[in-house]
Amino acid sequence: MSATIDHLRIDHRVTVLREFTDAAGITMRAGDDGILRELSFDQLRLEIHLGIAREGGKVALLFPLKAKDGPRLGHMREFFELGDLVPVPGTEPIRRDPAARTMIVPPQKREPAQGGGPAWWREAQALENAGRMEEAEQTIKQAVPHIGAAASIAEMYAERMRAFQRAGDEPRAIAAFKQAVDWMGTYAGWATSGGEGAALSQERDDFRAALAREFGYDPTEPSK
Repeated sequence: MSATIDHLRIDHRVTVLREFTDAAGITMRAGDDGILRELSFDQLRLEIHLGIAREGGKVALLFPLKAKDGPRLGHMREFFELGDLVPVPGTEPIRRDPAARTMIVPPQKREPAQGGGPAWWREAQALENAGRMEEAEQTIKQAVPHIGAAASIAEMYAERMRAFQRAGDEPRAIAAFKQAVDWMGTYAGWATSGGEGAALSQERDDFRAALAREFGYDPTEPSK
């Protein structure tokens, strides 16, 4: 499954090749350019969302998945030219040298966050804190009977990773990192259409990249 929508990638400069007006009435003309900072797919409304940062501010563009003309699934490259990577300052990969695979140990939280979110999420967190991971997963699956369950489970493991980071327990933090990434892969794999799959795959890749920046390196990549 492609991780992009017709070759578009976030944090790359894009240039408009042909004038168009999106579903919200925003017109972009040939030659307009900016940096693509957001790329998502709304599963409920069947819409593609692009966020382009320009000198005058961000432009939020909206394209129905079933549009018959203009930028749409299968036709993005007719309207946008992809340019160089322009990362958000401070989000560049922290370490590319395999010899520098060192986990980040963040400072301890002053007060652990508790009592937030719906009851099923609090129950899942309590089970996770007790190390009863399968039960925590099942609690989420039963409360969220759609693909969002996989994303919620991924976030539970991401929180578990952060807790082990703060404790300085790298092996268990790595295990939680891998579980989080695997569940986001499951989330993307549960897509029901090509357009949805492309958007969810992009979300999966962004999640993994962000988690690797938090961790200090990507433990799913082999060391050299």
